[in-house]
Formats: sequence, C-alpha cells, structure tokens
Amino acid sequence: MPETLSAKFKKQWKPVYLLGHILLLGIGLILLYPLIFMVLAGFFTKTEFTSTVLGIFPIPKAPTLENFKALIVGSTDAAVTTYLKNSIIRTAYNTFWAILTSFLAGYVFARLRFKGRDTLFLILLATQMIPGTLAIIPTYLEFARFPFAGGNHIFTGGTGILDSWWIYLIGGPAINIMGTFLVKQSLEKVPLEIDEAAIVDGAGTVRLIFQILFPLQLPIMAFIAITTALGTWNDFITPFFYTTSDHLQTLPAAITRLSSVGASPGAVINYPMIITLSLGITLPALLIFAFFQKYIVQGLANTGIKG
Repeated sequence: MPETLSAKFKKQWKPVYLLGHILLLGIGLILLYPLIFMVLAGFFTKTEFTSTVLGIFPIPKAPTLENFKALIVGSTDAAVTTYLKNSIIRTAYNTFWAILTSFLAGYVFARLRFKGRDTLFLILLATQMIPGTLAIIPTYLEFARFPFAGGNHIFTGGTGILDSWWIYLIGGPAINIMGTFLVKQSLEKVPLEIDEAAIVDGAGTVRLIFQILFPLQLPIMAFIAITTALGTWNDFITPFFYTTSDHLQTLPAAITRLSSVGASPGAVINYPMIITLSLGITLPALLIFAFFQKYIVQGLANTGIKG
C-alpha cells in the first residue's frame, strides 16, 4: 500500500535519514567550497587581498565589483574581453570541426569497405594511448617549420605559423578519435537497409549522410560537441606554448601570464583578478555539464559503452 504524505514526512525525520541529509550537505559544501571562495575573493582589491589574513570564508572590508566588471567588459590589468572573445571563437571553431570530422570519419569506417580499413582504425585508436605531453615538442617544431610561413624557405629560416591565428585555425581541427569511435559504433547498429532504401529513392551520398544518417546520431554528436567544447575552453597548452602575443591569448593561458605580471620587486600581483578569471573559466564549463549531462549519458548509451 502506498505511503501517505504524512508517513513519508515522518520517515524523513528519522535519525538515520537526518544523519544522511547532514552528511550529504557537508559533502556538497566541501565540493562547492572552491567555487564559494572564488566568488568571495572576487570582491577584494588586490591591495586588501595581499594584506589580509584570509579566513575559510574571506569577507572584504571594502567590497568592489571591479573584478567582475573586468570579467565582462575588460580592465587595465588584463584585456579580458580579448581573452574571452578568443576563447569563444576557438571553442566554437574546434567544436564545429570535431562534429564534422568525427561523423565523416565514423561513416567511412562503419559503412565503406576498403583494404586496410580495420588496420587503419586500430592505428587511430592506438594513438589515443600516446600521452599528449609527448607531442608538445614535435608539434612546436611542426608549427615552427611550416612551409613558406613566417619567413620560412620551405622548412628553415623563420618562425612558421607560431604566434599567429593559424595556430588555432590549422592546429585546432583534427580527427576526433574518440568521437570517430563512438560514431562508428553507433552507425554499425543502423541497418544497411536504410542506406539502400535511400539510394533507391534517389538520395545521393551527401543527402544520405547529412539528411538521413546524421539526424540519427544527434545524441552522439551532442556528446562530441560538449566534450570538445569543454576541452577547448579549458585548453592551456596550445596558447601558452605556441603563442606569445597578448591579443592571441585565451582565458586559461592569460591567467598564467597575469600571474607573472608584477613579478618585479615591490609589485603587487592582482590575485583577485586572476581568481575572478578562473571563475569565468569554471562557470561556463559547470553550466554546460549541468544542462547537457543527459546528452553525455545518452550518447554513451547509444554506442553500447558501459561505464
């Protein structure tokens, strides 16, 4: 017999349930503490922040909104609007290409038949086992020796595409191996009869791919878009190692550069600004994950992968 509302209410007040709620509340507070600290620290001026003994929950004596204004409209300490614009453009650009290349590559490995297909796919998967840090120096040399760019005479003599937007335009798009794997796994579950029926009805390859098969993979595409966007938004290595100009920085790399500003004796580093920028990086990622986590679960479920 279903519990009445009063019975459920009384059940919630039992000691064991109260203890469980208190425990979960404590764990939630611990997990949220860094975010709370970042918000509170954003109200400090850099002078007060460095001269104050901070408590667990720092409260400024003279709160200011300058750091939060800087996050939106920029400031004299940091070209925040430039960093934010670069982050948004780069994230959108990489996400678009990740969706396109993942779907097309997944279609090739799932639907086309050619010699060496499985071997090539295994090689692509094997590249996932190579740590990304091992590719930093080879990638730097590749960019620095890019033919006929930056004063290069074929492969020598200049700086290639280093410290230019070409780093983001050329270096960003690539075949998303994980996305390709997920699309391949999902497409293999789609009956080939759908392709044959579409061809009989006069659909060409382009129409078959983008009007028939692509809509069937929307959960997978959403998963690829979300994970790529989060990875690009939080990417520190690319702008930090391959660019030096301030107008090319994204938010993650800009934080590190701001940390070194004022390193001369007697200078005060603007830690509240740095913390507020970190908050500006963290919040979009949290919001994306909070609102679209169901697509991540659904995307993995559609491939038959169990975690």
